[in-house]
Amino acid sequence: VSATGSDLNYKFIVDRDSGEVSATHSVTMTYEDCGTDLNTHVKEVHRGTSIATAIDEYLVGSNNCDEVNADYLNDEQLLVTSATTRFTNIDGAVEEGITWKQVFGKGIFFLPPHLDAARADEEMRTLMEACVEPLGRQCMLLRKCPSCTSEVHRNIVYQRLTPFPAFQEGISTADTVDIPNLFMNQWRENNNVMHVDYELYTSVSDALAKTGEWQAPDYNNNNNNYGFPRNSGPIVHIGNQWNSYKWGGGTAHEHGFFVEVPSATTSA
Repeated sequence: VSATGSDLNYKFIVDRDSGEVSATHSVTMTYEDCGTDLNTHVKEVHRGTSIATAIDEYLVGSNNCDEVNADYLNDEQLLVTSATTRFTNIDGAVEEGITWKQVFGKGIFFLPPHLDAARADEEMRTLMEACVEPLGRQCMLLRKCPSCTSEVHRNIVYQRLTPFPAFQEGISTADTVDIPNLFMNQWRENNNVMHVDYELYTSVSDALAKTGEWQAPDYNNNNNNYGFPRNSGPIVHIGNQWNSYKWGGGTAHEHGFFVEVPSATTSA
């Protein structure tokens, strides 16, 4: 038994011996140039219906691939060269009179550290020690966080006061530290005591003038993956401004870490 319409054909088949019934159908389709991109064409054909709005979830429209790809890759912690224009990056730029080198970041500042933990630590350690000879101090580390809900946490300067201990991957111990991990995931007090090993400031100018040091440090006391600066604040603890590359939560989902690049014009 078969039925035929203008575009659609149905066929029902009955097995004489078993009595089983099966069905098939086919459709005739003609492809042609719609004169525009598919997204626009669908919106025109289905104007005023839910299809016209729902199609944006599946078709991105003409010349929008880079932006959509960047959004997807950003969510998935991936990066390709063709999408880099979508991400914010001040690597090599001058801010507050100082040139900065990005080391890692998330969201609009997305940049993963080196996959090898020892190499990532060595690179960051070398960058931060580059100011010792010309300036008599470690280079400043700046975290920019436009998504942080606390205004004083949107720009934080970490000024190291003492040399970092030897490297050991993972959580800090009494004698070792993994510098990228310390800031990314496990902000600990070991070898990282406020007013002894480092100071925090709300601006580069305060850091250079050595004024306005933060007074309320906070750290992980276990294996939690809360990164910099945990709930530290200028006067009292302020929550949910920490970053983490292993856990969700907090408001620092758009942030980047940048190390000062020494120059002849930077003061000690």
